[in-house]
Amino acid sequence: MTASAPNPPPTVASQGDGMPAPWVLPEDGIVDPIAVEIAAAGTRRVALTATERLLAAARILAAGHHQTEMARRLGVSYDTARTLAALVRRFGLLPVPDLWALAYPPADAEASAA
Repeated sequence: MTASAPNPPPTVASQGDGMPAPWVLPEDGIVDPIAVEIAAAGTRRVALTATERLLAAARILAAGHHQTEMARRLGVSYDTARTLAALVRRFGLLPVPDLWALAYPPADAEASAA
């Protein structure tokens, strides 16, 4: 009896052969705004977490692009782009949150929160 490879965690997309998809990262609780911007701009493919991919999809839609352009820029199928668009609307991600402001709030906002 041979040992089989463990299944990837549920937050990681699978290629169908049990191996994680190369462009999908596991959730780590950190959002990389630069990766989101690169992916949304379509400059080049970049590995994203599911959260980052959803935020990139929101940026693409907010810029007035359609799901076909989202699929091209994110390197996903049209069905996945359609699902992402539905999630963006369901979670109210339009207008797109300012990731830099969330990551680096002004010093006076931090002082008033304490």
